[in-house]
Amino acid sequence: MSIISPEFEIEVVASGLADGYWIHAADLNGDGRADLIVSGVAEGRIAWFENPTWTEREIAVLHRPVALDTADLTGDGSLDIVVCHDYGETLRACAPDSGMVSWLRNPGAEGAWRQFDIGQLCSAHRVLVLDDRVLAAPMVGPGGGPGAVAEPVRLTSFVRPENPETVPWHEETIDVTSYSVVHEMVPANRTRPRAGQPLLLSSAEGVTELTRAGDGWDAVPIGAGEVGQVGRTGYRGGNTASRGVLASSGTTYVASLEPFHGNTVAVYTEDGRRTVLDVYGDPNELGEGPGHDLVCADFDQDGDDEFLVALRGPSPWQGVVYYKAVDAAKGLWTKKLVSTESAARIAVADFDGDGVLDFATIGYCTPGYFLAEDPKVVVAYNRSLRS
Repeated sequence: MSIISPEFEIEVVASGLADGYWIHAADLNGDGRADLIVSGVAEGRIAWFENPTWTEREIAVLHRPVALDTADLTGDGSLDIVVCHDYGETLRACAPDSGMVSWLRNPGAEGAWRQFDIGQLCSAHRVLVLDDRVLAAPMVGPGGGPGAVAEPVRLTSFVRPENPETVPWHEETIDVTSYSVVHEMVPANRTRPRAGQPLLLSSAEGVTELTRAGDGWDAVPIGAGEVGQVGRTGYRGGNTASRGVLASSGTTYVASLEPFHGNTVAVYTEDGRRTVLDVYGDPNELGEGPGHDLVCADFDQDGDDEFLVALRGPSPWQGVVYYKAVDAAKGLWTKKLVSTESAARIAVADFDGDGVLDFATIGYCTPGYFLAEDPKVVVAYNRSLRS
């Protein structure tokens, strides 16, 4: 098989950040280009960078925002923002009455973003808009405090009302018994959105596929994740997962970063096998490794999805690593370091409009977890197919 060596051109959008955690690609001004939305937990500032000049504009300042997603909640054609915030100092310091899910209305060309409540949820850590619902995944159980780490979380669905500015959202419980230390909840493939797509949940129980089934949800375990480090670190299971398509063989795989804030990159194939590709450094004194995010996408346009792993640091375990399957069934993959900047999270989009996927990252700078040196927002333009 022919393997294209990936080449990415790095542009620094912002440097010297005092705060860095989340990055999300979305067209906020409706001009057909993917902009960047960024935020950090410490200062709580949510801002967006307008493509292509990357002019920065403030959206809101909230208390300890964590994750966000975008959707047109009002039907006016503009993307609004859903965000979870008021998170505790750490996963062991979340009070039962802390944790909020809100949405911010896009004002268009002029005006200020307005904030509206969706619901309260202890340790709300991830949010995802799915059809007429906002799904929210807490990090730990509803009791709060150190003991909540061992408690099952309350996976929650908030049903959008006809007028979300004035009518309360209806709250439904998805699951309150099955999962603990939930780090991630994402569409199975973040870059190939489609209606009814399953979700991948990464928790202490490993990687689980969730699919909407009528009024409920079907859960299919993908794998138990990393379990060999728990005696040393206190963490087991998964951190982040993404499904990739291998058109060349007619199969799929799930790539997984493990365990919570982990150091292990593994791949699950359709035959149920788990193959460990890499272990990045030893866990630190908090029991955490350098990994934080992972996403599958087809960067070389050959029909097979590659995947990127975000490493927050410290060096040499810092940057973004690109993995491509040579023979996934045999556990054979190539890899290349394609960015050396601290990466808390990866956003994938065609930022320069040349028809191929690029990616962007934000440096990890969150007190209580990890502080990168000179965290930056960078865009990595895909030059792999340039003639």
